[in-house]
Amino acid sequence: MLKSLSIMAVALTMTATSVAAAPWVALNRNKVNPLPDGSFEVIARPGDGGAQLWCAAGDYAVRVLRARAADRIYITRGRAAPETGVGKSAVQFSMTPPPGVTPGQKTVLLNMKTVGDNLSSAFAQNYCNLEWELH
Repeated sequence: MLKSLSIMAVALTMTATSVAAAPWVALNRNKVNPLPDGSFEVIARPGDGGAQLWCAAGDYAVRVLRARAADRIYITRGRAAPETGVGKSAVQFSMTPPPGVTPGQKTVLLNMKTVGDNLSSAFAQNYCNLEWELH
């Protein structure tokens, strides 16, 4: 009995660990992974541009982090190889401005390369509506 309980405890622990490690999937099917410092990484799919990456970032901020519409999402690392998943490229985001960026400094660029570029969570998530209209 004790041995079977131990086996079940190990199995539950492994299941909980694997579930916690699974990426969150945005409305546009992009995978989003949390990072240890509270920021998050959006894994780009083939052909993705800025609109798709902002969609996933906005969707994650609103639905997972419970960001308010006016809360800003900042790029903390521009498009580069992913740190948290498999793919050609990824962009890292945070709800707090990176060093050297003044809070409230607004940009609306889609090149996904410039640290500090930012959008409101509502504006970013609105790119998901464009995704649905195009498909």
